[in-house]
This record gives sequence, structure tokens and C-alpha cells, in this order.
Amino acid sequence: MDFGNELRQMRKSKGLTIGQLSAYTGLNSGFISQVETGKRNTPKIETLDRIAKGLRISHEEILKMAGIFDTIPNELPISSTPSTVSIPIYGRISAGYPEGAKEDIEGNIKIDDELIERYGKNNLIGLRVNGESMNKVVPNGAVAILAKVDLCEITNGDICGVIIDGESATLKHVYRYPDRIRFEPDSWLSNFKPFEYSKEDIDNGEPPIQIIGKLIHQQSSF
Repeated sequence: MDFGNELRQMRKSKGLTIGQLSAYTGLNSGFISQVETGKRNTPKIETLDRIAKGLRISHEEILKMAGIFDTIPNELPISSTPSTVSIPIYGRISAGYPEGAKEDIEGNIKIDDELIERYGKNNLIGLRVNGESMNKVVPNGAVAILAKVDLCEITNGDICGVIIDGESATLKHVYRYPDRIRFEPDSWLSNFKPFEYSKEDIDNGEPPIQIIGKLIHQQSSF
């Protein structure tokens, strides 16, 4: 597999120039150009992850592009039998974690054994996506599987379920900086815009912001 060609096609499909990808990844534009033209070998895993963040694709997808996905062992064993463990799907989450909010449960969804083993059933939340602000990554109507995490565990660019000022949860890319936090949509529709709040406002609870979980998986149906 020609990773350079795969990378060039993916970059162009995202509407990015080499310079823009360089800015998003912190990698030298000349380095990216040499990778795309095959003058450099496939980058190491750490660099591939930076490229994935810049392209806003998953770790697994960048490894597939590089043709090395199948050579990396699973971190956790996967059961050969279908999982019987399920978690509730919430149509709406607001004002805190959803424990006890049974009126907002619209069904249940089976969860892969790997996710249960990695995160624990009680740390997983199913949320029905309602809207188009992240439709490049998560389509409207899909079920987003979120793992509860602390803010300090979030890496810039992660997609998280966020509650702002008590409103229902929304999915956004989250970027944390010393003086602010930024939330970015990822939509084919241009009417969705990024927004951010200063650290001072957040510390004062103006508005109150709650990260309910990081997107780790999505499923199209129950």
C-alpha cells in the first residue's frame, strides 16, 4: 500500500493544503510533502497519530492507511462470542451525568466486549446524536458511545460529549489551551461555527461546562 498517495488523497478530501496540515500537526510541511511523494518512509506510530489528529480521523484509520493495522496486536483480548452486555441509549443528557434519568432512555445497545473490558460498563454512556454539527465524523441519528473521563485525560482534538450551561449534551472536538477552551464542529454544513470560552470564565462557572465523556465508538443502530 502506498501510504504517501493515501495521505495525499485523504488530505485533499478534507480540503486541506500541505501548509494547513502542517499547522494542525506541528510537522514540517517539507516532511509532509516528502511523505506524500514517497521520498520518506511511512512515519512511526507517534507521527501517524499526529497526522490522524490533523486530519481528524481515528487512530485505526491512519494505521489502515499505512497498511500496518493488522500487524499491531490488540491491547485487550476480544471474545469470540457476541457480547450480551448492553447499556442504555439516552436521547438527551443534561445537567449532570444521566444516572436516574430514566425518562430520557430510548432503548439499549449491545457493547463490544473489548470496550467493556477496557473502560468498564459503568463508565460507558450511549447517546443518540441529534443534529448535523459533527456529520463529517458522526452522522445524525447514530449512537455515540462515550467513555467517562476527566478533563485532564482529554487530548486536543478528541470528540467529547459536552454540556454547556445545563443544555442537552452536544458532541464537539475539544481543544484546551492555557487561557481558554475551544469547541469545534466537524460538519459539511458551513453554518456550524467554533466557539470558545476563557479559562477565567470557566473557572467562575460562566457558563458552567461539563465534559460527560469522550467518543470511543459509534453505531448506526440498536
